[in-house]
Amino acid sequence: MTTIQVETQLPLKTLLQSLTQLSLDELQAVSKQASLLRARHFAPSLPKKEAQLLLKINQGVVPEETSVQCAALSEKSRQGSITDEEQRQLNALVDEIELLNAERIGYLVQLAQLRQTTLPALMDELEIKPLSYA
Repeated sequence: MTTIQVETQLPLKTLLQSLTQLSLDELQAVSKQASLLRARHFAPSLPKKEAQLLLKINQGVVPEETSVQCAALSEKSRQGSITDEEQRQLNALVDEIELLNAERIGYLVQLAQLRQTTLPALMDELEIKPLSYA
């Protein structure tokens, strides 16, 4: 595990710079915890159902490692240099990502209905970008 030395009074810039010392797995863990903290920050002022949905939405983010691995295998596929085993891995990753995204969209739809708003408006409010497959 990486150890980071920090000051007691830590400026945001210093905190962000210290994150560069983390491994990809550790950075993913920090990202997940930050998302949970953000959701909990809003939770005290939200009805319980909304708070639960926000937590599920934040937990449904595709892990960075999965995205990176999928992108690398997709590039090999585009180049025509992918092996049969790598193609199976790519297919499994795509299935995993699609499932996570479908569940997350389902939670977003439920939250939009609770708030009596549209899905695009809710995503804009939560600063969630639509998926891009380009």
